[in-house]
Amino acid sequence: MDDEVTLRLSMETADDIEFDDPSGIEARELWQTKHHLVRRGSLGNSSPDIWKSLHNWIETAENDCELVLFSTASASAATAAALLAQSRTADDVRAAQQQLEAVARKAGNDDHAAYYTRFLDLTADQRFELLCRVTILGGASRATDMTDQLVASVRKTVPALRRRALVERLRGWWHARAIQHLDLIATGSIDWIDMVEVENQLHRIAQSLRDENLPLDYGDLPEPTPEEAAQDDRVFVEQLRLIMLHHERIRMAVYDHNRAFEQRSRWQREHLLDPEHLKDYDRLLVEEWKRVFLPIEEPPSADEQDEEASRRAALNRYMALGQRPLPEVRPEVRSGYIPLGSLHILADRLEIGWHPDWLRLLTDRLDSPESEMPQPGVA
Repeated sequence: MDDEVTLRLSMETADDIEFDDPSGIEARELWQTKHHLVRRGSLGNSSPDIWKSLHNWIETAENDCELVLFSTASASAATAAALLAQSRTADDVRAAQQQLEAVARKAGNDDHAAYYTRFLDLTADQRFELLCRVTILGGASRATDMTDQLVASVRKTVPALRRRALVERLRGWWHARAIQHLDLIATGSIDWIDMVEVENQLHRIAQSLRDENLPLDYGDLPEPTPEEAAQDDRVFVEQLRLIMLHHERIRMAVYDHNRAFEQRSRWQREHLLDPEHLKDYDRLLVEEWKRVFLPIEEPPSADEQDEEASRRAALNRYMALGQRPLPEVRPEVRSGYIPLGSLHILADRLEIGWHPDWLRLLTDRLDSPESEMPQPGVA
């Protein structure tokens, strides 16, 4: 990515991975990948990984392709695999050729007989030309060990505390993009993953991790079904039922709450937002709630109060609050659901309410108000 701006790749097409430069400046590369977890694997001269790869390339690769074997196994010194490393010379290639020819002529492994025969069917010059295009990269990281290396690779992109968050989001995007790519390939479509896509995602995620911004990960969280919303008995939902909010709006409120709760929790787990900042943000939201919900005039006596009128007034105020330009948790965050969902988090803690008599009505519904009352928190 540092030097090859137009690089692109595909998977499970001409090889495990195919790298291509549509500008034609760089040679096309076919990669065989060998990932070993349970066993270490081998890159000795009789290695199945080497012979299967060579056979595959002899049968399918065009003569202008660079050929790469990428393996978690390591090559011992002076073996053919070690001689075919990136820094090899023409003499190294000839020495590797001699070692592989000796293995093929000895033919000690019946399972590889077809591989040996096909290799020896080539002329000596063809075998040399083939191996000149082969590079063996051993000692690659296992998938389970890769996170720390990825974190180190983005050290110039974001501050230290945010690097793991960047890597996890980039990996999540890559996983989804790879599945989409493989699905397209399986159905016969032509698809490439361009390195510009990777760069754009890296920059987008890094931008979201700036001091004035935060990444948004739950915008496409599945919505609750009508049945799930109808069965939801959390306190903030009961608050909405007190003012007889329409059931579809309650479902949207549940959706906002769930996304905001998950996002706020993740920000804290990843140390992107400290609890004190969230407390300050919640105080701002409480102030917004007060501006709409505090009484405009002194309330009438109990005998003069009209319950239906109070409920309808509360409903109108709830709608008015949702239409206000509510503050986001940071200036450059553009979520919509974070402030609305955070208000429902506050309502769930009984720090705010929608009905004028919300505390009394809700505590009447709870069997043991002192024990079941939600405790204030920062999520």
